[in-house]
This record gives sequence, structure tokens and C-alpha cells, in this order.
Amino acid sequence: MPVAAFDASSQASNTPVTVDGPHGPIRLKWHKLRTRLGEAPFKRSNLALGWQLGASLEIDILATADGRFAVLHDPTLGPSTTGRGRVSQMPISSMDGLFHRDSNGTPDPDAPVLSLAELLAPLRALPKAPSANLQLDLKLLDGRMLSDTAIADAGAAVAGLAEGIIVGSHYLDDARRIAAAIPGAQLGYDPMLAVSRQPGLRDPQHLLRHIERRMAGVTFAYLRFDAIIAAEKQGFPLVARLLDLGIETDAWTVNPGRDNRDATLCALVKAKVRQITTDAPGDIFRMIRAL
Repeated sequence: MPVAAFDASSQASNTPVTVDGPHGPIRLKWHKLRTRLGEAPFKRSNLALGWQLGASLEIDILATADGRFAVLHDPTLGPSTTGRGRVSQMPISSMDGLFHRDSNGTPDPDAPVLSLAELLAPLRALPKAPSANLQLDLKLLDGRMLSDTAIADAGAAVAGLAEGIIVGSHYLDDARRIAAAIPGAQLGYDPMLAVSRQPGLRDPQHLLRHIERRMAGVTFAYLRFDAIIAAEKQGFPLVARLLDLGIETDAWTVNPGRDNRDATLCALVKAKVRQITTDAPGDIFRMIRAL
């Protein structure tokens, strides 16, 4: 499905990709490719826009029954899309003609349910800004090991785009396998699932050691924003310690509309996070600039 042509530069001022902080620029990662709170996820036009503007972008991927990757966040198609069924039990072809819904439940024709290969194919014909990157966030696997077919599918889907790809996940071993199939791709680790299963990792020093033991090849740590703030309140500079190890921290997911949001952003900026994941990059840009 082709992406409609547009002038990326004309939208740049309204679609920020970074914001200046006291410790340097902070990237604003477009969560699920969103540029506005409430819009449908994984819009093709947002992917094309961000690729040309130099944005940090994120999509979620799930393995289907036939060893392909679909761009989906949830293990089931409903209610976030116009389809129904469990993704891991369905072939990719059964998702043809489906669309993602926005926050009002309205299907968005710019956000069809696509395979990873279909979504990324148009990028090869677009100019990539040097700072652009795309995180493939590997989601729930139903306890199954990824098949070799799925690994090969991911490698083929990003062929020619690897220098802009980051493979990140709660499931680090599987993310490593995908990254190994994409020469030049970076690797990220989200330890928050491990934290939910091992309460001792709520101690930021224990969490740091947990990441350090698994850090080979890891360049990004994806931490829930409140875990970062809790570490700072305890007087432990978790983000700074990770930077000492060569690992940048992404704080997820920070959106406007909650109490004490200014205090949250102040704490994250002070902690020296290098990236903030958000569904509303324009709002977060303005809020940080106003601090």
C-alpha cells in the first residue's frame, strides 16, 4: 500500500522529534507512531513523516501462526482493530482489510493492520534523516520460542533499513535473535516485566545489577517513568549509572493530563534521560520547554 506523498518540512515545526534539556537534547519517541493523543496507532503517514524528520519511532510486533510478524500491540485483534481473534493462532493473510481504531473506536484508513514487511516497504523509497530510528518492540509470545521462520521474516522486512532499526523487548533472548538477523541493528531491553515478577528488582541497585548482567550488546534500557522517579527519590542515580555503562534510558510512557505531570518531567530531565516515549510529542515538547 503506497504512502501518499507529502512535504515533511512543512510539518516539522508542529511535529517535534527532540527538545533541549539542561543536559542536552532529549528525543521524543512517537509511541505506536502517534503524533497526537487519541489517534489510531501505526499510521503509515506518521511513519513516513518521522523517517524524514529524524524522529525516534516505535511499533509493536507480534508473531502470527504462519511465522510472520504483524504490527500489533495486543495479543488479540479486538477491540483495538476491526478484527477478532488471537494473533498467534491466525495467519497474516486473515488480517487483510482490517484497520486500527482511534480512541473513539473509529477505524482509520491510514492505519491498516499490516505485516512488518508491508508497513516498512515504502521507507525504502523515502529519504531517511540521519537521526531517524525505528524500534521494533517485540510483544507477548504466549510462552513460545520464536520460530526460525519468524526470525527470517523480520530480517527480510528490514533489509536495507538496518542502520535505523532498534530491536527492543521484555524478552531479551528473543530480541537478541532478531537483532542478530539484522546486521547493524541496535538492541534494547525493557526489564519492567522482570520487575513485576521479581519484587526485589524494585530496589534500583538490584535493578542496575540485573541489567548489568544482561548488558552485552544492549544500548537502550526502557524503564517505566515512575521507576526512574522512585530511584531518584531514593537518592540512587539509576539513569546516570546506566549511562556510565554505555546504556541510554528511555522513559515510558509519558502523556499529558495526569496530576503532577510537570513534576514528573522535571524529575526525568534532572535524571538525564535521553529519550521519552509519548503519544503526544508536541504537548510534551511544550511542557518541557515551559519548565
